[in-house]
Amino acid sequence: MCVFIAVIQLTASAANSVWSRVVVIGASASAGFVLTEPFGGTNTARCKLHHYLDAAIIAPHAPVKNLATALFFLSPDAMAVQQTETATNSQATLVVATDFLFWFCYGQGDSDAERAERFEAGLLALEKIKCPLLVGDIPDASSATNTGIISAEQVPSETARRAANARLKKWTIKHPQVTLVPLAEFMRATKADAEIKLHATTLPAGKTRALLQADGLHPNPRGAAVLALGVLDAFVKAHPKISTKEIRWNAEEVLRGGLKLTK
Repeated sequence: MCVFIAVIQLTASAANSVWSRVVVIGASASAGFVLTEPFGGTNTARCKLHHYLDAAIIAPHAPVKNLATALFFLSPDAMAVQQTETATNSQATLVVATDFLFWFCYGQGDSDAERAERFEAGLLALEKIKCPLLVGDIPDASSATNTGIISAEQVPSETARRAANARLKKWTIKHPQVTLVPLAEFMRATKADAEIKLHATTLPAGKTRALLQADGLHPNPRGAAVLALGVLDAFVKAHPKISTKEIRWNAEEVLRGGLKLTK
């Protein structure tokens, strides 16, 4: 009888945990993208963010669901509505939107004012999510134009990008369920091959550029593992009551565990 009660209590605890039903929404960095596999494939599957979140979260949880798509840039407004509604209907306990806002700042836009208006549409879509929400800020991806993965016309001005991040910070303050993920700092550090501090460890300078693919924009499997840990690190820092013991912090272990999940 005691064992049965213990099982019931453990099940109830897991069901009420923030880790119970994690859902990923967003664009290609979350969905996984490899230039040589535009329609997906084995290598693409190895870059999907949810595999590494699954591997990193030690606490009992359902398999992380990934609603992100590499086609997000084609219709951000429609994709945003679809993803946020599906995440809500899935009764998500935590939503990870690392690159969700990227194409609400990048992409179409004839002026800074127009980009600012589009960014508001992205924020409005996210307001449908009432559970804890992790949102990435807007990185400087202008150097990716050198590889042809994005065009110069798709890149916002520095003024527009900074304005978007300033707006995001103000919006986050008014939405206490939201935690800001420093995606811009992740991208800056990897492009500069600079050190990345990750929970109790530091990835040394000279080793971090290798986290990105040759296109200079999308993480490779190791980069996806590190990004997953960066996302979780931001979350536990913002919520001290969440035990850090619920996360596997070793990037190599997360990489290996995530790769196993792709098979």
